[in-house]
Amino acid sequence: MKKGLLLIIFIFCLPLTGYGQYSYFEHRYEYKLNDVLDAAKFVQKENYWEGYSDGKLRGYVFLSDKWAKKLVGYSGKHMETLIGMDTNGIITGVKLIFHSEPIVLIGLKENSYQDFLKQYPGNNIQKEMSVGKEISMDAITGATVTAIVQNAIIFESAKKVAAQTGITKSVHKTGQKISETYTPMNWKELLSSGAVKNVRIMSRDLGLEQDDIYLDLYFGVINPPSIGKNVLGETAYTETMKGLKKGETAIFVVSRGSGSFKGSGFARGGIFDRFNIEQEARLNVFRDTDYRILTSISPNGSPDIKEGGIFTVTVDDFDPVNPFTFNVMLRYRVGSEKEFRSYSTEYRIPEKFLE
Repeated sequence: MKKGLLLIIFIFCLPLTGYGQYSYFEHRYEYKLNDVLDAAKFVQKENYWEGYSDGKLRGYVFLSDKWAKKLVGYSGKHMETLIGMDTNGIITGVKLIFHSEPIVLIGLKENSYQDFLKQYPGNNIQKEMSVGKEISMDAITGATVTAIVQNAIIFESAKKVAAQTGITKSVHKTGQKISETYTPMNWKELLSSGAVKNVRIMSRDLGLEQDDIYLDLYFGVINPPSIGKNVLGETAYTETMKGLKKGETAIFVVSRGSGSFKGSGFARGGIFDRFNIEQEARLNVFRDTDYRILTSISPNGSPDIKEGGIFTVTVDDFDPVNPFTFNVMLRYRVGSEKEFRSYSTEYRIPEKFLE
């Protein structure tokens, strides 16, 4: 057997979770600060640089590993990114510094990754930047996990720098807490109160020929007993809450229809690439370690579900009392073409479940 063929067989036999330890996939690039911001002088601050020209502040440059280190890709490693942003929050440049994503195995060229990043300059971080909507997947179709995490890295890093430099204002905590009171509620009452939110997408909305429900998705925070205990049932709710560490939040997501909110990215690379939640400067992408399967829900009048899960938000800067956005990105085919569509829904625990 030829050496080249042996190498190919070896590469394809590597466990997906171990990609990051093999230098074959690692790419590191040199960079200069003015690669992403046109400025004559840079002054280093804590975790970012200020860029000046003609004595005027032009913007900021920062490395993502200082702001979003916990966000890791398919390989289990962070995609280090250099980002430039002007004083209005508009991204001026993005340059990849390091990654170990095995995109070569799905037939993508390194230039395709760079082409994907060219979409970001000109976008204002105070507006939406969703993959499949404002950010196209065309350049790296097939690398959904990589695209989702890379977008989250850029988005979260820029949002945090914008908050620190005064471009945006942080939302202050309300001082409210989740009520420990339990009130029995049926499915209709949970929906009408806003405790459970629904995202319903018909196949025809996606340009598909079928006239059926593509995705009928329901989600909500389960920490309040009047939500969680009614949705999960007393036994499952008690077990879930016992498993949470201090400061953690649990969210249930269930759906029915011909589509899927789970996808298969979590099975291959440990990341749920079809949905995430966003709160202020934080975009939370869930991994398989944050997930417990959920096969049914309890309230009277609730629908039969095809798939479901309980997902734990483990970061300590997420506040379930404050509003957040639930984002879902659907990947589907229209004929021979692969399409992507994003949907976003705002969520806030209703006042009746707070104290």
